[in-house]
Amino acid sequence: MPWIEANGVSFHYKLEGAGPAIVFLHEIGGSLDSWDGVIPALTGRFAVLRYDQRGFGLSEKVRAAYSLDQLVDDLEALLAALRIPAPYRIVSLAASSMQALRFWERRPKDVASFVFCNPAPGVDPSRAEALNNVAAKAESEGIRGIIPAMLDKSYPPSLSDRETYENYRGRYMANDPVGFAHAFRMMAKNNLLQVLASVTCPSLVIAGRQDFIRAVSVTEGIAKQIPGARFETIDAGHFMPTTSPGALSALLMDFWKD
Repeated sequence: MPWIEANGVSFHYKLEGAGPAIVFLHEIGGSLDSWDGVIPALTGRFAVLRYDQRGFGLSEKVRAAYSLDQLVDDLEALLAALRIPAPYRIVSLAASSMQALRFWERRPKDVASFVFCNPAPGVDPSRAEALNNVAAKAESEGIRGIIPAMLDKSYPPSLSDRETYENYRGRYMANDPVGFAHAFRMMAKNNLLQVLASVTCPSLVIAGRQDFIRAVSVTEGIAKQIPGARFETIDAGHFMPTTSPGALSALLMDFWKD
């Protein structure tokens, strides 16, 4: 059954494979489909959970604003409802690294490892107004109104084949503008950079060499704040699992080979 009620919200999810648990957290504007190209390499060894976060994909389109803590409440409720035992290997993309780190603050013993793909673990207060402006524009003009400043910059069509690009763009355009705005306002209020130094589980931080939103040097700086973290770069754009699923899958399998 691909839908489940958790934390008062209807979630669309996929749980595939068997073995130790992996949880995939998608990017703002994405959905569980963002990981389509990565999952097949993993399900022979792992139980893989991915889900559309509240307001995105085929999950419920909420109208009330929400906090980072509510997103982590959602994750905890899903894990409980689906009876997925700890510890968890958590893979995050871009802003969902904030959820991963807040989960760590709550339940460090339940995290087996982290993978941070082009992470955005914190927003400097000086950037909050810009993010809130994106949220307001999404609400007033719809997703099409923010495409030039958002998707066109983060995902040039040349980063993948045309069909992959058009599929991603179509899903992005289909986002609920209110849900998108809620996510950006939530992101604008949070900065978890100080949590990085407390992470003691094995961690892999991956930068995309063709990420025009977050420079490789910035992602490497984030990796250096996590004790003992492994840092890697691959030929990928900001939306790494979509533009370079094969390279990302290979890195994940190598990271978890033991």
